[in-house]
Amino acid sequence: MNNKSTIIQKMFNQIAKNYDLMNYVMSFGNHKKWEKEIIKSITKNNPKILDIACGTGSLTKEMIKLTTPANVVGLDFSLSMLEIAKKRQIENIVLADSHYIPFKNKSFEIISIAYGIRNFADLDIALLEIKRCLKIKGKLKIIEIIKPTNTFKSILFRLGFTIFAPILGILISRNISAYTYLPKSAGMFLTVGEIKKILEKSGFKNINIKQKFWGSVILLESNL
Repeated sequence: MNNKSTIIQKMFNQIAKNYDLMNYVMSFGNHKKWEKEIIKSITKNNPKILDIACGTGSLTKEMIKLTTPANVVGLDFSLSMLEIAKKRQIENIVLADSHYIPFKNKSFEIISIAYGIRNFADLDIALLEIKRCLKIKGKLKIIEIIKPTNTFKSILFRLGFTIFAPILGILISRNISAYTYLPKSAGMFLTVGEIKKILEKSGFKNINIKQKFWGSVILLESNL
């Protein structure tokens, strides 16, 4: 892992215990609704699913409802996060870096990523790995914080994430450094148009994007 990956891994290990609570508060309880919405279009019987950057396993657990539990794998490089995921009775959990996915080519019909893309040290390499592991016509599903393009929404977004998030970080997790990094990473992240171009360049097609939370969160679906 490079320096950025090491820093992020350490940060998530530190905040794992309070991560779900912070997600709930920062999304005003919407994060579970977004998880259910991103998976409702899955119609294939018993698909094999890889949930990358699965963290505490919140989205992974929703995926398990759609298929045989053994067909769903949660992958993350934070051991502390995965220890919490185990408590959700998720059978298959893998400690690994998203840039080096330890599975054979074309292993999965669906790959999901929730709030992980902006933390990838090298997005191009990670997308190549995702593409390698997806079956032909396999689907990529993403939930991510993005940079709003509307000026007013962008101001509200920055105020919320640069003031509200660090204060909550102190009150809930006692780790201000982590929740100062998280809003910064979101503020530096891509717009809808930019992320669409990157995915198209990597070979993904039929990109469908829904914007939520005043344009600061996207639910994205695509396929090879």
